[in-house]
Amino acid sequence: MESQDIVSMGDQMARDILASPALAGRTTPPRIILDAAYLKNESSSPFNKGLITDNLRVGLLRAAQGRIVFVGREYVDMVEKERLLKREGVTTPGTGRSSSATAGADYRLGGRIASLDQVDPRTGTNARFHQITFELVDLETSVIVWSNMYMFKKAAQDDIIYR
Repeated sequence: MESQDIVSMGDQMARDILASPALAGRTTPPRIILDAAYLKNESSSPFNKGLITDNLRVGLLRAAQGRIVFVGREYVDMVEKERLLKREGVTTPGTGRSSSATAGADYRLGGRIASLDQVDPRTGTNARFHQITFELVDLETSVIVWSNMYMFKKAAQDDIIYR
């Protein structure tokens, strides 16, 4: 996967998520967890899944302008430690509001990265087709409220370098 694939995929998915009926037009912005925890790599290529989810989350955060709230579940330990320091009086309470609990989420992004490899016996050309499926899951009902996929193919004579 190349950088232009990640950027293009992030842009396409962000636009589609924002247009989703499950999210568009809500009076209260939905809370979404969008990280790599539930993005499975079942492809033959190693991927940094964080590059994909970070690009998508940042793009959505910029475009959503408050219509979606993102819950940083990967930071829960950091938040809990700081909250404990504040409650025990080790630190000042800070300038923001205090909360008795960590924010819950309405939806979480999941998905799968899959690939299909082919070799043309006549030319020796290696081709790899990638399909990345994203799904937004309701965290109360497990209903998939949005889904889309991004596909691309790379081919070259050398298995290591794709063009």
